Amino acid sequence: MIKIISRWSIMSLLCVLMIGASCKKDTNPTPQPDVDPSTPKASGKTLFSFSFDQAKNTSLSRNYTATIKDSTILITVQEGVSLSSLIPTFRVSDKATVSINGKEISSGVTPINASNTIRIKVTAENGKSSSYNLLARNGNSTYDSYVYSMMKEYAIPGVSIAISKDEKLVYSAGYGFANIRERERVTTTHLFRLASCSKAQTALCIMSLYEEGKLNMNSKVFGPEGILKDEFTETTDNPFVDGVKDITVENLLYHNSGWTVEAIFDTWGTPYYSLNTLDERIDYLVHNQAFGYSRGTTYSYSNISYSILGRIIEKLSGTSYESYLRQIVAKAGVTDMWCSKTKIEDKRDNEVVYYPQNGTTGYQNNMEIVGGCGAVIASAPDIIKIICAQDYGTVVPDILKKETLDLLYTPSPNYNRYMHGWRTGHSYYTNWASYHGGNLAGVGTLMIRGKKGVNAVILCNSRSYNNNSSGVSFDTQLYTILGNIMADLGN
Repeated sequence: MIKIISRWSIMSLLCVLMIGASCKKDTNPTPQPDVDPSTPKASGKTLFSFSFDQAKNTSLSRNYTATIKDSTILITVQEGVSLSSLIPTFRVSDKATVSINGKEISSGVTPINASNTIRIKVTAENGKSSSYNLLARNGNSTYDSYVYSMMKEYAIPGVSIAISKDEKLVYSAGYGFANIRERERVTTTHLFRLASCSKAQTALCIMSLYEEGKLNMNSKVFGPEGILKDEFTETTDNPFVDGVKDITVENLLYHNSGWTVEAIFDTWGTPYYSLNTLDERIDYLVHNQAFGYSRGTTYSYSNISYSILGRIIEKLSGTSYESYLRQIVAKAGVTDMWCSKTKIEDKRDNEVVYYPQNGTTGYQNNMEIVGGCGAVIASAPDIIKIICAQDYGTVVPDILKKETLDLLYTPSPNYNRYMHGWRTGHSYYTNWASYHGGNLAGVGTLMIRGKKGVNAVILCNSRSYNNNSSGVSFDTQLYTILGNIMADLGN
């Protein structure tokens, strides 16, 4: 009996041990991979497309698709349509949501108020987000699309354009930001540096002094018979360079003075770099800078020639270049034209901020030295007013007499594509009577007087020195934009 019980006990014990072994915690488990049982959340937070579609907005005559430039959404819809309650259609990253002021919106469903700048937030499933500024406006979407494409291709923050036909403003618009940090949108009243388009304003002042009888085209500039004889003098120990005393006002206007040096911009490594006033640079020029060719024989674009013309204007008008310029353009109804200051903190309240590219800085040039060759600031519509006041038209009275305009627009005998402060004879746009572009770090400009009554201006607060993906330069794109618009208007 005892024998049987012992066998049963042993069997029971074995069972208990086996069960216990299966339940006992393994204090030295084999390492297992750290696997998150949940599915990873999507991280996409990109806005791929944005539009206002006619199917969702009965007030629209067609679909309008935005240009998305980095974090800015640029879109134009037809005139007369309220922007305060439009339904957008958009496409974003998979599983991302879209919100405005914390309120989620749905594509093709939720109306938004786009009458002011809107911050649109795209939030990924994992909680990360990106923001876009929506800048919607009413206007000509075809014209505006040209500008939007240029802004995207060349990274331009802000642009203003103005177009006239038969001396009446027919279109003007501001695009993008005048000040990115403040999210200040460009308006048609914003002031832009004109860069070399300033030369036409300087020429206008010179021709006005000509009509006043204070100079003529053959007036000498330096020496005992020169307009600036008291400002820049020579002595036995410090004589003028040969030929300087023969330079005339017209030589400066035509860029055929004989000088080939760049004494205003890009002067690093030259004696001009350490000279901090315009008079110091002119003084060094007349005493030390030999001519590159004989006076009056060869065209060589010269910025300092127009800065010198600015000094002539000051001498003969008895006031500053800026004051006399404002006096002249006031005849065309322009009261908000000035000279730009060097430092950003000194800019005018309605002047844009300049955003340089390609390693340049928009506030390195001493604008007091630049003066008459590139320092003028104005709005696009005001430039149109000035063009219309010197285009032989009959609707707007011209500032200058016809005979003086004829002289102003007479091409140089050395280069038939440059007149007095204006270019002419464009090889492609043969219907442009005169034009001029402007190039400064952070500045791109172009103004055109058409042969068939259409005038145009475009002003930008940045410029690229690189070509786009198609190999087209920034300046060529400005020419193309205005050329297309002017052709559409009959020029």
